[in-house]
Amino acid sequence: MSDISEEYLSNIYKDVIMDHFRNPRNSVEIEEYDHARQEINPFCGDKVEFRVKLSSNRVITNVSATAEGCTVIKAASSMLSVYVQDKDVDRLPFQMDIFEKFLKNEEDTDYSELSTLADLGIVRQHPVRLKCVLLPVRALLNLIEGTH
Repeated sequence: MSDISEEYLSNIYKDVIMDHFRNPRNSVEIEEYDHARQEINPFCGDKVEFRVKLSSNRVITNVSATAEGCTVIKAASSMLSVYVQDKDVDRLPFQMDIFEKFLKNEEDTDYSELSTLADLGIVRQHPVRLKCVLLPVRALLNLIEGTH
């Protein structure tokens, strides 16, 4: 991405996405965790790993998300890690389904639960970037599946 100017990126991506790219949240790997999942896109080399610590009532009490690759995967991983903090892990698949439908313009659904994740809707204007947002979602969903 070094050949793409900062001005170009700022025009494509919202300020919040650029902020999460430059200053990723929860990017320090937590040492104490209950579940971890890594996903890789072999076509572009994007990589993401989530680690979560769960409470006894299955609420995410700590999370880390590390990502390597493009601007969008780094920002999406950071934004998703903020979103899932203090969430009921069993409710997240439903919320991620709504998020994916939102990204794909599928259903007229209530997106109010998405909060700042809705800022990632900018990829609807750049469909080639959809996979960059969905890789962290897949990692999270596969992690959740492993908690049962």
